[in-house]
Amino acid sequence: MAKVKKSTVFICLGVFLAGLLFFFPLQNLKGLIFQKIFESTGVLIVAEEIHPIFFGWPGIGIKNVNVTLPAGGSDIELASRSMTFRVRLSSAFIPSVSLAFDELKGGGDLFLLFGQSGAVTRIVAESDKLNLGQIVIPGLGRSLGGLLESDVSLKYNDAIFSETSGRMNLAVANFKFPATSVNNPMLGPPFQIPELNAGNLDVKLKFQDGVISVSSFKLGTPQTDVSGGISGEMKMGANIFESQINLTLKLVFSPKIQDNPEYKTFLDFLGAYRTSKSGEYAMNWNASLQQLMSNPLPSPLR
Repeated sequence: MAKVKKSTVFICLGVFLAGLLFFFPLQNLKGLIFQKIFESTGVLIVAEEIHPIFFGWPGIGIKNVNVTLPAGGSDIELASRSMTFRVRLSSAFIPSVSLAFDELKGGGDLFLLFGQSGAVTRIVAESDKLNLGQIVIPGLGRSLGGLLESDVSLKYNDAIFSETSGRMNLAVANFKFPATSVNNPMLGPPFQIPELNAGNLDVKLKFQDGVISVSSFKLGTPQTDVSGGISGEMKMGANIFESQINLTLKLVFSPKIQDNPEYKTFLDFLGAYRTSKSGEYAMNWNASLQQLMSNPLPSPLR
C-alpha cells in the first residue's frame, strides 16, 4: 500500500474543518453565545439568526438584532437589520471586541470598538448618517435630533487620566435640542428650556499631552433658533475629577426665542450672562471638575 502524503492529510483535515465551520449548527448555540457575550462585555443581544464570518477578523454575523449597550446608570438600545460581532486586536495590540451595525432601523450605520489592557481602555466610534432620534441620552432621558457623522478614537487611562490620548470629531446636520424641564435647586427656580433648532454642529476635540483642547465647536447660524460655540481647554489631572476646566460658551438666540413670552423664565435664568450684543449670552467655567460638581454655575463673561 502506498504511503499517504502529508500534504494529502493536511488537505483532508482542512476540508473537514472548513465543512465543520460552515455546516456546524451555530444557530443552536445562539442563546449560549449571547450569554457569554453579555457576561464578558455587558452587551445584551437579542436576534433571530446568527452565522459565522470568516473574512477579516473572526466573528459572528447577526440578523434582525436588538442590542442593549451599558452606559453608566442607563442603557442605550439599538435595533439593526444586521450586526457583526468580532474579537480582534486594536491598535497597540489591545484585545478588543467590535460591533458593526449595518442599516440601523432608526437610520444610519455605526461601528463601535472596545478593548482593555490594564488601566488603558481603547474606544473607537464611527458613524454614518446616524439618526440621533433613536438614542435616548443617558441622564437626559430623551433624544437629540439630527444626523451624526463621527470619528472618535481614544485611549483612556483610568490609572493616570492625564495620559489619555486621541481625538473626537463630531458633525451633526439639522441638530435639534428637545424641550426640557429643569428642576434643580442648585440652579434656582424651575424653568423650561424650549425646543431649539440649532442647524449644524461641528465639534473637534484633541486629547494630547495632558490637555483636551477644543479645536472647533461651532453651533448653528444667525438664521437658526440658537447659534454660538465653545472655546478653551481642559487640563487633565491624575484623575478626571482633578482636571481643570477653562471653557467659554457663547450663545445667541434668535428673535423668535427672545420675543416669545413662553420662554421668559428661561431667558431670565440666563439674564446674568447677557452681553451688550442683542440676544447674546456668554459664560465661563474655570474650576476643577470636583468643584463643578458642587457648584456647576458658570461666571458671567463681559
